[in-house]
Amino acid sequence: MNYDLPTLADRAELHDLLLRLGRALDEHRFNDLTAVLTQDASGTTRNGTGSSRDVLIAQIEAGNKDYARLLHRFSNVLTEVDGDTATIRAYITALSGHADSLVPASRGYGLSRIKAVRTPDGWRISELNVEPVFVVGQ
Repeated sequence: MNYDLPTLADRAELHDLLLRLGRALDEHRFNDLTAVLTQDASGTTRNGTGSSRDVLIAQIEAGNKDYARLLHRFSNVLTEVDGDTATIRAYITALSGHADSLVPASRGYGLSRIKAVRTPDGWRISELNVEPVFVVGQ
């Protein structure tokens, strides 16, 4: 692993990209995902497979919009940078709940495998895959 200053800067930006993804979900700011994903982003989430940014955002929104409370946490993040491409592997914990209760209606635990590319506007996710490991409630 290379830890020179440019690589460390890339890794920091990629970590922030992951956190912006989580914040957009948690705050129901699904339109913010346009600044996180590339135009041709693809991926698989618990709601299916998307083959463009708009399709992927719609499927992410469909899976989260009915919950007033969302909390996404990433852990065990491993980022590898190779020039203008990168991979991020992280565990994701997703809690979903309703406005009238502090008890989650569902808890999902999964593995996210993300590919990112450097663009003129900074790093963006080009592929977002979430593999469920455990789901409690629905």
